[in-house]
Amino acid sequence: MSDATVTVAIPTYNRVALLREALESVLAQTHSDFRLVIGDNASTDNTAEVVASYCDTRIEYVRSDRNIGMIANFNRLIALTETEFLMLLPDDDRLYPDYLNSVLEILQQNSRVGLAHTAFDVIDIDSRLQKHAASFLRSNHPVLVEPGRAFLERSMTSGLALQSSITFRTRAIREAGGMTTRDEPLADVPLFMRIAMNWDIAYLDRPLVAVRDHDQTETVRFASRDKGKRNAGDRPVPWARMMFDRRIGFLDEAGLPSHEANRYRSLATLRFLVDRAGLGAPWLQTWADFARIVRLYPRILTHLIAWRFIAAQCGARTVRRATYRLGPVVHELSRTRSPRT
Repeated sequence: MSDATVTVAIPTYNRVALLREALESVLAQTHSDFRLVIGDNASTDNTAEVVASYCDTRIEYVRSDRNIGMIANFNRLIALTETEFLMLLPDDDRLYPDYLNSVLEILQQNSRVGLAHTAFDVIDIDSRLQKHAASFLRSNHPVLVEPGRAFLERSMTSGLALQSSITFRTRAIREAGGMTTRDEPLADVPLFMRIAMNWDIAYLDRPLVAVRDHDQTETVRFASRDKGKRNAGDRPVPWARMMFDRRIGFLDEAGLPSHEANRYRSLATLRFLVDRAGLGAPWLQTWADFARIVRLYPRILTHLIAWRFIAAQCGARTVRRATYRLGPVVHELSRTRSPRT
C-alpha cells in the first residue's frame, strides 16, 4: 500500500466505453501518488475485464454481487477510503491532467476547507466540447475560499458546485453522513450543505474537469420519471422543484437558529418563485406568493435577488438598471445587517 493522501473513486455500472476515458484521465494526472478505486455496481458488461487490462498497482477493483443502487455504491466507496482526501468521479466524466495537483494544493494549505471544486467544461456523448469554463460561481480570483455560512446562503439561490469537480476532505464527507437515498437524484446538494455547516468551501476558477451532457444520466432519468408524479402546475419546472425540495429538506433537519433558518427558507422560496415566473407562472399568483415571503421575512427585501425579481415582474427597464447600479449597496446592506451566528 502506498502512502497516497488521495483516493479517486469511480462508481460505475454498465458504462465500459465511457469508463475507459474516466479511468485513463486519472492515470494521466501530473500528481501520480493516488489510489484509484473502481466501484462496480454489479455490471453485466465486460467492466471487470477492461479494468483488469490496465497493469497499474494503484488501481483497485471492487465489485458488488448485486446492484445496490447509486447512492449505496457511492457510500460504499466513501467507507472504503483510507486516505485524507477523496475524489468521487462519475464514470462518464473525466479529469484534466493538472486536476489533482491543483485541488490538493488548496486543501493542504487550508485545513478548514472541507471540499474544493473547480470550473468545468461541458462535453457531449462523443467528447465534443459544448461549453468552456462553465461554473456555478463567479469569481475575480483564481482561488476563492467561501466561509461555510456564505456558501450556505448562496446555495439557497444558485447552483452550488459540480460533483465531478470536487475533492473532499474525507473527514468532512464522513461527518456529513455521506449521501442519502431520499435525496435522489440530487443527493449531493444537501451533502454539500451539511459539509458547509462545519467547513469552508474552496473554489478554483479554472476548468479542470469535463462533465458529459447526455440523456442517460441518473438525474435526467429520475426527472423524467418524477415529472409524471407532479401536480400539473409543477410539471414545467421539475428541476427547480427538486432543488427547492432539497434546500427545504436540509433546512428542516439542520437545526439552525430560527432567524437564520427563516432567512435561508425565504431565499430558497424566492428562488423557486423566480424559476416558476420565468416559465410563465400566473402573474397575480406569483405576486401573492412573494407577499407571503415578505411577511415571513421582511428583510428579504434587502437581498439583491428580491430587487431583481421585482424588476423582472414589473418589466421596467429603469427599475432593472437601478437594480444593477444599487446591487453592491444592497449586497453590503444585506451582509452588514445579517444576524451573527
